[in-house]
Amino acid sequence: MDRRKIIIIVSILILGTLLGGAYWYFSKKVAVPTTPISEFPGESGRTTGRFTGIPGEAEFEPGSGAPLPRLYELHEAPVAGVGFVRRNSINIAVRYIERGLGYVFETPLSTYRESRIVNETRPRIIEALWGNEGKSVVIRFLDEGNGGAIKTQLLNIENSAISFTQNSGAGETQSTFLKTEEVHLPDLIPFMATSEDESDVFFYLENGVNASVGSISTYKNSGSTKIFSSSFTEWLPQFPNQKLVTLTTKPSATVPGYLYFIDQKTNSTSKILGGMNGLTTLTSHNGKLVLYSETKTSTPELFVFDTVTKETSSLNIKTLPEKCVWGNKETLVVYCAVPHSFIPASYPDYWYQGLASFSDDLWTIDVATHSAKKIMSPSSDFGAPSLDIINPKLSPDDGYLIFMNKISGTPWVYRIAEEPLPQQVIAPNATDIVTTDTNNISTSTATSTIY
Repeated sequence: MDRRKIIIIVSILILGTLLGGAYWYFSKKVAVPTTPISEFPGESGRTTGRFTGIPGEAEFEPGSGAPLPRLYELHEAPVAGVGFVRRNSINIAVRYIERGLGYVFETPLSTYRESRIVNETRPRIIEALWGNEGKSVVIRFLDEGNGGAIKTQLLNIENSAISFTQNSGAGETQSTFLKTEEVHLPDLIPFMATSEDESDVFFYLENGVNASVGSISTYKNSGSTKIFSSSFTEWLPQFPNQKLVTLTTKPSATVPGYLYFIDQKTNSTSKILGGMNGLTTLTSHNGKLVLYSETKTSTPELFVFDTVTKETSSLNIKTLPEKCVWGNKETLVVYCAVPHSFIPASYPDYWYQGLASFSDDLWTIDVATHSAKKIMSPSSDFGAPSLDIINPKLSPDDGYLIFMNKISGTPWVYRIAEEPLPQQVIAPNATDIVTTDTNNISTSTATSTIY
């Protein structure tokens, strides 16, 4: 047999082997369900059902009188932002607005019984910032009819209600929702921040051709006051209290970042931190401490800076300040979501761009003693899915932590205390407030009402 025939036969055998292997692989391969992709963040759907309690136990039903789970997914659809609303010193609820349709919901922490309180449709909201003790919310959305311009509106949720009669197969039903007052803000606001002391003010930036201007305004839009201007336009604001606004340059792992404080009394700007790659910050409510991360190697490292003594301390934790929140009662304690691990990448860039996701545990850090303690692992403690925690907020009594899962866009609550805290529940169609045990609430008392 000549050489040419040998080459042809060997080639046929190799081709046959490859085709047979490919046929076997694709015929045996199990199809993996995929999540539909949407152009709009948070509208990609879900691969699992709503998390409502501890695995192995009966599914929790709000208002049934069953013990309230410590970790609970408040809503099944993605939301644009979460915030607390306080009725009085011990009666607290959570409010959130749907990203897809813009409905506003409220869930009392005494029952976890959800109610839709605003029925107005505002589609495709990308961000919602709650303030004014939960009575107001700033919503931001894309105006597709105007080239994708960013639009910003204020919604003041009023106490007055409006009723609707709906016809269904079972007859007429009466639905009651709260009214809203709508206030428009300038277009193309890149970033803004609501006051963390729940006062009736917020800060927003406007970018011109070669400058950035920062102003303070109220939720009633009773005029704005300019307090800042700069030729640099890439700022991330924070509003720790009514007297202080902070501005951090947008971070990148390969670019030095800077933090500035703005004194509202004098409108003066002072540099607090600078020259650190990947700098992101979180200033304490009183402005005396700054939690910040710096990308020194491949992962962000957490530090605390004392603005009085000018001393910096490492906390030996690898996470981002955006995953943390300062305590309200314990002012030297910070609660942080800490990722299990980091894939090799440039941080915080990859995480900001959605190219990397984390699976977080919850830690408390005492910045005075530099001691840290893990207090909750969603997967091992509760069998919950991976939580990439963003927008964490503490209730005024530091008893509850609310946050959003960056992966699903849904709102969650975690009760920090082992036992439920005392709450007040307003019975339906009644004006009397009764103090109740949240683990023993009758069905009638647990019915959601608008109050």
